[in-house]
Amino acid sequence: MSRQPFNPWYYDYLDQIANLELKNKAAQQGGTELRYRIARQKQNNAALCGQIAQALLPRLPGSTVILVTGTGNPVWLPRGETDGPSGVAVLARIFSALGVRSCVLSEARFLPGVMASVQAAGTPLLERDAWLQRPNGALCLEFPTGADAAAPFIDELMADLPDVSAAFFIEKPGPGAAGVFHNSSGKPKDSDWVAHAHLLAGQAQKRGALTIGVGDGGNEIGFGLIRDELDADPGHGFGCDCLCPGGLLDATQVDFLLPAAVSNWGAYAIAAAIALASRRFSLLPAWEEVAASIAAPIASGAVDGYSGLALPTVDGTSLAASQAIYSLMNEVLRLAREAGERPL
Repeated sequence: MSRQPFNPWYYDYLDQIANLELKNKAAQQGGTELRYRIARQKQNNAALCGQIAQALLPRLPGSTVILVTGTGNPVWLPRGETDGPSGVAVLARIFSALGVRSCVLSEARFLPGVMASVQAAGTPLLERDAWLQRPNGALCLEFPTGADAAAPFIDELMADLPDVSAAFFIEKPGPGAAGVFHNSSGKPKDSDWVAHAHLLAGQAQKRGALTIGVGDGGNEIGFGLIRDELDADPGHGFGCDCLCPGGLLDATQVDFLLPAAVSNWGAYAIAAAIALASRRFSLLPAWEEVAASIAAPIASGAVDGYSGLALPTVDGTSLAASQAIYSLMNEVLRLAREAGERPL
């Protein structure tokens, strides 16, 4: 008996779940819908996680995927935050299960927490020699800070990594049109304090790798794809405290952008979409492992980026909210499996 045609609504469900806005501050309410709506219109008006999964899947066998995360500031988030590491950890676990190597990049001050998160989700952390011989581990490297250090590091990295198929930027700030980095509130960042990871996006594209940005504020790498459209919207301000001409919106061009209510949730949606597209409906790690990946960076000094507290909450959303989001994504996979659907 032949399988039924694939139902693309499942990807839509994942996009919708990742963009379920659960914010308690008036200034943060409504922006999620705007960012997603504009991003979808700009990208073929189809479910974004599905487009990403379907473009990525044929490239994965035998390849390396780069995963970049890490954000903070010297006073409030000196060791990073809980949004980003878990998203990277879940993607690394997915790629590990598919026999794909992950290379995880972050600044030295954030890297211990990111590594703890990746390991908590079940992916082994390997030294380079072992990593090259095993298709299911993660190699974690420091991305140096400052503009001068970025280009030499990227050149060496891209020459050294085998068969890079994609580069993901999960909750990773990029500079605006004026070259200034900002947080989501529009406060400027010291250019020498951050990794200039946006330069990796351009180099990855030149080498034929897909580039994917996931963010929740507009200041993250990838929002350059819809920067002009967001800037033209009169209902939401994207200015900045430093009053630079570029505002807080990132200016980096990528192949795909998935805005989400919380960046971790966007990464979870992509992981679920990969499970759907590959017909590996049980590919996602267990919730207990995901919860551990959210909490793991706290021991290294990471905190919730909204409350500043050393708790396993993310952008002010509770652990129960993340569990509910993750459970709904698993429910989408259950429905697809039950229906016997076949991806295109």
